[in-house]
Amino acid sequence: MEARTRQGGKKKCRECNQFKELDEDMRCTTCVTPEDKDECRTCKRKVTEIDNAIKCDGCKTWNHIGCEKVGKNYYKALKEEDGATWFCKICKQTILSSFGQLAKLKEDYKQVMKKIQGITDKNERVKIIEEKMEEKDDDIVDKVTNTIVEKTEAVDIVQKTAEVVIRHIEEKEKREKRKKNVVVYNVPESSHNEVQSRIDEDLSRCNDLFENSLKVRECKIERVSKLGRPREDNRSRPMLVQLRSEDDKWSSLTSAKNIKHETNPEKKKIGISKDLTKEERDAEKRVRQELYEKRSNGEQGWYVKNGKLYREQAIRNRF
Repeated sequence: MEARTRQGGKKKCRECNQFKELDEDMRCTTCVTPEDKDECRTCKRKVTEIDNAIKCDGCKTWNHIGCEKVGKNYYKALKEEDGATWFCKICKQTILSSFGQLAKLKEDYKQVMKKIQGITDKNERVKIIEEKMEEKDDDIVDKVTNTIVEKTEAVDIVQKTAEVVIRHIEEKEKREKRKKNVVVYNVPESSHNEVQSRIDEDLSRCNDLFENSLKVRECKIERVSKLGRPREDNRSRPMLVQLRSEDDKWSSLTSAKNIKHETNPEKKKIGISKDLTKEERDAEKRVRQELYEKRSNGEQGWYVKNGKLYREQAIRNRF
């Protein structure tokens, strides 16, 4: 804040060396240059060095203390206090308005910060919810995965069980088809070229075998057929013989031991067995392999009957 005071008394002006009323710079009103003069913001009159005026710290304009209605005591106190600050009426209104705007800005700032905090809290809640949802999703995925695994395992078990059942049914059907059949080995190949002639010759040989060698005269043969393709060395192929009934089959198998009494060398080579499925043949092969291993280890008294392994001593101990 700057203040100007009228200098009382006549002293010599430092510019014109005349005795006149001087200002603080020891210059008379005549010697004061236009640059040293300012205009009062209120009355628009010039403010000179000899006027009691005060400069606003806000707008930096000069104002007569009378125009601004500044009391002399207050004016004197402002002059004497170093670093004192003074504002004109217009700047005071502006400052007060600014304070109001600042207060409004502060309130708006508080509201904005509340909204930001609300958004932040909401984001935090959303984040927590998302984390919980992710945990639930993980739990759901785990449960669904476990359920799928359990169902898959159950399906696998059912599928394997079904495969076993199907194989069992198929095996049963195969055995049912073979229940009246026997296989005859080492029956010479027919010399005929025509198919029917070969079949007739094979049938005639089988009838002769069953009636004269096996001594099963009531056994009736329904059909005969050679198994496999003809061999280049003309070795005999196994012959499938379908009998009238299952009783005829067992009669022929029981009478197979009579072949060893045959005087004809060709007929003596003939052998008869059941018509087994692949599963039955594999099982019989395993049993005979087990019998071979036991006998190789010096174990005696073991034999195979009806596809199973028995020991003679064990049978004797039962009686």
